Amino acid sequence: MSNRITPEELQDLQSGKEKFRQYSGEDLTVYWSPRRCIHSANCFTKLAQVFNPQKRPWIDVSAASSEEIRRTIDTCPSRALLYLEKTNETGPGAQSNETETASVQVQILENGPLLISGNFILKDARNNPIPVQARVAAICRCGASHKKPFCDGTHRKIEFKG
Repeated sequence: MSNRITPEELQDLQSGKEKFRQYSGEDLTVYWSPRRCIHSANCFTKLAQVFNPQKRPWIDVSAASSEEIRRTIDTCPSRALLYLEKTNETGPGAQSNETETASVQVQILENGPLLISGNFILKDARNNPIPVQARVAAICRCGASHKKPFCDGTHRKIEFKG
């Protein structure tokens, strides 16, 4: 799964439709959306020198290589963390990857949401499509989310096990 920013997300960001905080380095810009974050902690458990919630700013893109940062961001299940390589800024169309869109992956996170990624359509109980902002969706398994069917991180508050 790649958390490279999509052309649609970039457009939403530039238009102000979606709010992201931006952290720029020499060849990589990292975007973080507090609204999307489900606090899986993948970022700071994998690369604490870059992602440190105890510091301000909490993301330091100069503390590791761009490749390490990209690999870590790609593990963010909610796509709260995204990146844009500076060489791709003028050509978002070059970001598409046909092999990624051809498959769907479903992953159950321990004590957390169900992740669906790839090219999929999410439908409700009445078979109506549910809009999904990106090519990954974190689906609530604990039943306590206030953004159902999507995860909002409440599973951590209620100490969901499953």
